[in-house]
Amino acid sequence: FATFPPGLTEPCILAGTKAGQLVLDPFAGAGTTGLVAQKHGRASLLIELNPDYVSLIQTRLQGK
Repeated sequence: FATFPPGLTEPCILAGTKAGQLVLDPFAGAGTTGLVAQKHGRASLLIELNPDYVSLIQTRLQGK
């Protein structure tokens, strides 16, 4: 699990998608890609095998 700063993923998401489009992250980890996608009006599909990380992602995306 590696937490990336949002500034690292943001340019990629903004360059590769438009508002309302889907961002796919097949190795979701801490969910940073989902947070950045959400911030910029994109939907996200996050795939993570570790259930402990899934709980973390859900908490982060809900802003808790």
